[in-house]
Amino acid sequence: MPSKQKTLLFLSGFVASIGSFAIVCTCLATTEWVSSKVDYRKDNSSGYVNIQYGLFQGTHAKIPLTAGLGSETIKFQVMDYVKDSAKIIQIVIILFLVLGLICSFLSSAITCLNSVSNPYLTYLGPIGVYVCVSLNAILSLLCMILCAANAEITGMPKQLAMTLDKAGDQFYKTRVSYGYSFWLLILIIALNFATVAVIYVYQQAKYTKQKEQERPMEKATQDVILF
Repeated sequence: MPSKQKTLLFLSGFVASIGSFAIVCTCLATTEWVSSKVDYRKDNSSGYVNIQYGLFQGTHAKIPLTAGLGSETIKFQVMDYVKDSAKIIQIVIILFLVLGLICSFLSSAITCLNSVSNPYLTYLGPIGVYVCVSLNAILSLLCMILCAANAEITGMPKQLAMTLDKAGDQFYKTRVSYGYSFWLLILIIALNFATVAVIYVYQQAKYTKQKEQERPMEKATQDVILF
């Protein structure tokens, strides 16, 4: 049976890993990733298109600044309207999050196992936790970078506005902001660091205890030699 200290520390890591798992699920399911306003003009009318999207779904609404009524908010499937490199990056983000979800599940399983037992296999101990949470943190960071690149560099919001447009408008300036689904990735990284921290504390405490147990034996060996 594991010591109380090990049980408490690995349970803390388990809670952090489960939290990371839940947040990854939230990021996959929500549409609050990118919110953008794409300015347009046509003849004597002008305004902007408000586009908000996640990994799978988005909303589109046309807001005129001159006389006229805006269009109702329309839902759309992102993959049906995005093309080329932007679509590839979007697919990669989804794959990375799914891999992160698997890593979160594995780290939660390993930390839970270590809180109730002392597994003999090395990869079921702290090393396994380190590998899983490190991969999850790296994948989450890459997702943030790729999402920002898709919005700022490949111009995905403007591409969506042009594809969804049915009035032949001319689009030019784009203003982009990021929603809570995007920023939750930072929380995932923080939870992964928290898991690493509690496991590291356990390993340091274990190392210190082993050293303390070795000292009396070393002293006894020296006494025998002197005698």
